[in-house]
Amino acid sequence: MKSEKFKGLGTALITPFRNGGEIDYDMLTKLIEFQIRSGVDYLVMVGTTGEGVTLDDEETTEIVKFTMDKVNKRIPVVIGCGSNNTNSLLRKIRTLNMLNPDGYLVVSPYYNKPTQDGLIAHYGEVAKAAENIPVILYNIPGRTGGWIMPETVCKLATKHNNIIAIKEASGNVNFSMDMCNTVSSKVSDFVFLSGDDALTLPLMAVGYSGVISVVSNETPKQMKEMITHALKQDFISASKIHYMLWDLMNANFIETSPGPVKYAMKKLGYCDGSVRLPLSELKDTAKMDEILKGYL
Repeated sequence: MKSEKFKGLGTALITPFRNGGEIDYDMLTKLIEFQIRSGVDYLVMVGTTGEGVTLDDEETTEIVKFTMDKVNKRIPVVIGCGSNNTNSLLRKIRTLNMLNPDGYLVVSPYYNKPTQDGLIAHYGEVAKAAENIPVILYNIPGRTGGWIMPETVCKLATKHNNIIAIKEASGNVNFSMDMCNTVSSKVSDFVFLSGDDALTLPLMAVGYSGVISVVSNETPKQMKEMITHALKQDFISASKIHYMLWDLMNANFIETSPGPVKYAMKKLGYCDGSVRLPLSELKDTAKMDEILKGYL
C-alpha cells in the first residue's frame, strides 16, 4: 500500500465554530483554500487540533464530507479519530469508509491505559474495519497516558498492510529515534511523521519524512518550504525557516491547544477564535499578539 502521499506536510486543521457552537462552513472553506493555495501536501480533519472529541458523529461525518467535496481530490484528506471504546470506534470507521477518505489518523486509547497486547488487538481491529484505507498510528502519551512502543508498531505494520505510518508526538527525541531505528529495520516503506512542530527538523535529520503540523494552520507556505528543504537534506536552509517560526511554534502551546492557534487564526481572519467546552479560549494573549506582529 502506497505511503508516499503522507510524506511532507500535513496540516492538522482547526474546526471553525460560531461562538463555540455551530460549525462555520464559510470559514472552513476559506481555510481549506488557504491551505491548498499554500502548497500543503494533505489535510488532517477533526483531529486533536480540529477538536474532534467535541464533535458528535453526525458533525464529524458532515465536516469530512464537506471537506472532501471542497478539496475535490486536489490533495489527500485524512480523518482524525480514536476512542477508548474499540467497538464504538469500529462503528465510526465503517460509517466513514463510505466517504472514501485517503487515510485515518488513529490516536491510541486514552484513560483506560491498555497494555501493548491490548494496543495490538485494538489497532488490529481498526485496521480490519478500515479495509483498504491507510491507517496512521498516533502516539501522544501526554494526552492519552499510554505509549505505543516500537515493537508494537513492528508487529502491527507487519501483520496489517494498511498500517503504514506513525505520528510520533511523545516529545522525547531519544524515544522518537528509537521508534524510527527499530521499526525501519524490520518494516520497509513505513513512514515516520513528527507530531511536534518544534522537533520536526531534528527528527527529519534522523529519518522522519514530515510532520502533521499545528503551526501550518497559520504559516502553511513557510512550513512547506522548511519541510521541502529538509526532505532534500538541505538542513541549512530548513533551519533558517525553523528558527523564523520557532516562537510561533512554541506560542501555539502556551495554553492547551488549540486555544492559542485558534486565537492566532482569529487575528489572521480565519475564524472567531472560539473553542468548545471543556476547552477555553486563550487567556494570556499578550505573547501571541507580540509574535503575530510579524505575520499581520
